[in-house]
This record gives sequence, structure tokens and C-alpha cells, in this order.
Amino acid sequence: MVLAIMACTVVTGCGKKNEKAATQVIASVDGEEVSVSQMNAVLSKAAGISPERLPQAKQDILNGLVEQQLAINLAVSKKLDRTPEVVTAIENAKREILARAALEQMAAAQPKPTDEEAQQYFAANPPLFAQRRVYSLQEIAIRKSGHDITELRERAASVKTIEEMSAWLKEKGIEFTANGGTRSAEQIPLEVLPQLHAFKDGQIGLIEGKDAYLIMRVVASRSQPVTETQALPTIKVYLKNQRGAEAVKRGKETLKAKAKIEYFGEFAGGEAAFKAKALADAKAAEDAQTQAKAKAEADAQALLQKKAETQAAAQAEANARLASRAQARENASNSEKSSVQPVAIDLEKGMKGLK
Repeated sequence: MVLAIMACTVVTGCGKKNEKAATQVIASVDGEEVSVSQMNAVLSKAAGISPERLPQAKQDILNGLVEQQLAINLAVSKKLDRTPEVVTAIENAKREILARAALEQMAAAQPKPTDEEAQQYFAANPPLFAQRRVYSLQEIAIRKSGHDITELRERAASVKTIEEMSAWLKEKGIEFTANGGTRSAEQIPLEVLPQLHAFKDGQIGLIEGKDAYLIMRVVASRSQPVTETQALPTIKVYLKNQRGAEAVKRGKETLKAKAKIEYFGEFAGGEAAFKAKALADAKAAEDAQTQAKAKAEADAQALLQKKAETQAAAQAEANARLASRAQARENASNSEKSSVQPVAIDLEKGMKGLK
């Protein structure tokens, strides 16, 4: 509430008498007036106030405006309104308010959608309305750059679970983010919804989103259709906002085309040069990341190779020791055999001796 009050006060020049409109006064703070128009400006931005709560809401807003004026008076007495930081902040707020007012005027000038246009939109989007579903989803998002969509699509079509897909992506070294939860049709991007609507419960597949490849699995879904009568007011608001946004975009392009715009310093060369530099910087950062990843993989591979070589050397040394011991035992056995000389017995001489 306080921020809203402050925003409404910026354009009045921080409470200076000569810049206030002649409106009904509802309070005075050390001679500085608080007007009913200030209260109404804040009140218009406060949504969901019931008639029963309106008197209390007005009192709360008035208290906030009084407290704000006290702070403004203190700031002015300390000449804070002349400090570079505050002057810059006020100027920036003024610029933002003026720019927003101009763009809102462009949007408001567009014709309101008709009932026929809203009905046509309803008929053209069954997944949003007549065939609306609420989905329980598992989702994997993969950044588009540098990935083969054909391989991803084929793999997504062959797996049975989202966990199996995650394991395959990790094995391939493909970065991804996983998500899940329950979402209704209107919470799903319009470029994704028609393809997802064709999925049956339990089905996994790849859908190409605006900025990423989406591997999606419909865990379960339930039908919750919306009738035309229910949908038409919301559709009109959506079409109005869409029409306004398109008008603002065209208006900006027209203004830019007619204006004389010059760029200086690091932005010299214009918007095209700046975009080219930004793209080059992004490409350099991506290349550096790729090189760092390749180096990390090479280092890991070298570490594994060194570990394997160390283990092989240790095994060879152990085998050599075993062979040396076996040879030593064999040599010892042969030495013992050679040292035992058989005693020759002269039977004839023995017999003579007996005689």
C-alpha cells in the first residue's frame, strides 16, 4: 500500500503547493494538503475491496498518505529532494510514468473485441475451452542450441518412463531441467498445448517449445470443459490485451523508424552493431563453456587412464613377485635334491666280510 501511495505522489512533485491540482482537501500536514484525488488514485489500484470494507480502506489509505506527507516534509526540510540520487530517482520515475502513459494510450485506442470475434476464438481453440483438460505432468526441458531434435524425438518415443529418459540424457552429457506438477490447459504455453492435448494418459513425447525442447509425460488428466458463456468475458479481455500489445509493438517500431537515434561509446554503430556484439559475446561464452566441458571430460579420461595404468603396473609388480617366489622355491628344491648322494653298497665285499 505504501509503495502505491509513493508512486501516486511522484507526479505531484513531492508535495509542493504550486504543483498540486485544486482538489478537495481531506487532511493537512504542517500546512501541506492531502487531497481526495490522491486517495482516489490509491483506491483505484486497490482490488477486491468490498462495500463493507470501503470505509476502513479509505481510513487506512488516508493514514498512509498522512504518514507519507510527514516523511516528505522531513525530506524537504533536510533538502534531500536536491541530492543527486533523489533527483535522478524522481526523474527516472517521471520518465517511466510518461512512457507508460503513452503506451497505454496506444493500447486503449484499439477497438474492443466483438462477441463474434470472441466466439470465433472459442471455436478455434477446443483444448482451451470445449475440450479443456487438467494435466498431471512430468517434464524435461532441454535448451535448443546444439542438440539433434531427431535423436531426441526418437529416444523420447522409445522410452517407457521419464526416469529412463533422464538417465539417457545424463549418459549423453546433455544438460536439462526436470519439472512436474498439475497444470490446467490455460497454464500451458499456447504453442505447446495443441500437441500436448493429443497425448493420452501415460504417453511420453517431445514437443518443441519456444525456447526449449520439452520431453513431456502425461501422468494423468481429467476433463474440465468451459462453456462459451463462461469463456467469452475472459476471451474478450485476452483479445483486448493481445490487440493492445500488438499495437504498442507497432507503435514502438514506427516511432523508432521516424526518430533520429544516435549511439555513442561502446554502443557506437547502432542497435545492429550492439546486437552483433551481444551475439558474439554469447557465442564466445558458449564456446568457452564447451571447451571447459571438453577439457573436464579429457581430464577425467586422463585420470581414469592413469589410474588404470597404475593398477596395471601394480598388478605386474605383484605377478613378478609371485613368479620370483615360485622360482626361488623351485631353486631351493633342486638344491636339496642335488646335495643328497646315494650310498653305493658292495654286496660282494659285504658277503666276504660276513664269511
